[in-house]
Formats: sequence, structure tokens, C-alpha cells
Amino acid sequence: MTRGQWLAPVAIIFLIAGVVLLNHTYKQHDGAEVVLQCADLRAGCRAMLGDREVTVGVNGELKLLKPFEVWVRVEGVQKLQASFTMKGMDMGFNLYTLRPDGKGAYQARITLPICVTGRHDWLLHLDLDEQRLTVPFVTEL
Repeated sequence: MTRGQWLAPVAIIFLIAGVVLLNHTYKQHDGAEVVLQCADLRAGCRAMLGDREVTVGVNGELKLLKPFEVWVRVEGVQKLQASFTMKGMDMGFNLYTLRPDGKGAYQARITLPICVTGRHDWLLHLDLDEQRLTVPFVTEL
């Protein structure tokens, strides 16, 4: 078998593996998405996600390219991840794992990119095991 004959099947296998991995990364929830309208993320907001009470908030200013912390209070979660998108726009790969802070909450330090179109309307997606909570918010100028 020549180099060209085995290179194409190997490339196809790697491509399929990459697609499966990305699909698993972005489709972790069971499709039951809850949208939480939160007037003030700095104060925190509560939602029921299945039988779980979830409180989510931020510490710091919601500005682009400036780090802030996302925190979540919830019980009985094994895996808690956050990602950020805009409606109808791909904002690249940005997946954060929230870690226990030792005070009963999970948190992660986040830095949002600048949208080339100048938009400031974001969607925070929190994946709690197999459930998803989405929180729309707007960054400051």
C-alpha cells in the first residue's frame, strides 16, 4: 500500500473523530433547556432546573476583554460547564468548567471576546450534568 492509499482513510477517521468529539462537547444536555431572564446578574438570579434550584450570578463588570467571575449555587451536580454564544452567531470555542470554591458555590473566571459586528447581547449557557440553563445578558461598553 502506498503512502497516498493509506493517508486518505486515516484522515477520514480523524475527521470523523473530531466531529464526534465536537458534537459531544456542544450537545451534553438532554434538550430540555430553561431560559432564565435575569435583571441583575451581579445580584444573582434563581431558576428551577428540573428538581434542582440553581442560583447564578457574576462578580465584576460585564465588559468585553475584562475578566469577571461566573458563580453558580446548586446541589448534587457532577459536572458544571459554561459557554457563551450570541443568537445566530458563532463566537468560537469557549468552554469553561466551573470548580467548587469551598463556600458552597462553583465558579470560573471568564473573559469574553469582542464581537466584530459590535454586538453586546450574549447568551450564557450553563450545562449541569445533562440539563441546560441559558441566561441572556448584555455587556457594558
